[in-house]
Amino acid sequence: MVTLSNKKILELLKSQELIVHPILDPKQISGGRIDLRLDNVLYFIKRVEKPFYDPMEYAETQKEPEQYVEEQVKSYGDRIVLHPNDYALAPLFEFVRVPTNVIGRLDGRSSLGRLGVVVHSTAGSVDPGYSGPLVMELMNHGMLPVVLYPLMRIATLTLMALSDHVDEYAGKYGKTTKLFGVESKLHKDEDLKIISEARKRYIL
Repeated sequence: MVTLSNKKILELLKSQELIVHPILDPKQISGGRIDLRLDNVLYFIKRVEKPFYDPMEYAETQKEPEQYVEEQVKSYGDRIVLHPNDYALAPLFEFVRVPTNVIGRLDGRSSLGRLGVVVHSTAGSVDPGYSGPLVMELMNHGMLPVVLYPLMRIATLTLMALSDHVDEYAGKYGKTTKLFGVESKLHKDEDLKIISEARKRYIL
């Protein structure tokens, strides 16, 4: 795979083969990456009474997990305080659509990591043909609260060209213009049906 330069990224954006919108500052595109910004909505993971999340339980009963995230909506320009041990799912500001012959990689900013705030993609990569919002994981592993602001640059997107086009992304989290259900959909994995059948067949 070949990492795309800023010149190639700009060409793809101009032709609309690649969409990253809106770009607030041309300097977001430099070298071989695009800087992406934090949006104004965070989903904090809260404590619940249930002792654990068991994907097999939900897969077999066809029930949805109880709500375990708490939405916080901030005004643009307002503070977001991430306290030690806080964990939040954080949608990014830009809408992204990737060509079917390009794969993306998301990384957090090292400046935040040096404060103890780990920024990580929920998947680590952006699949070819993906279209929709991107969601990051924010975790404060440090000793002091850290203030973030909506529209801060928080992640970088690197794009790599594949040898050919592939089938469009058909996963559980993409192909949408709005953000619905940032929670895990692990209980919808097809593998759970196979595991369930194996348990019934081989485990007494």
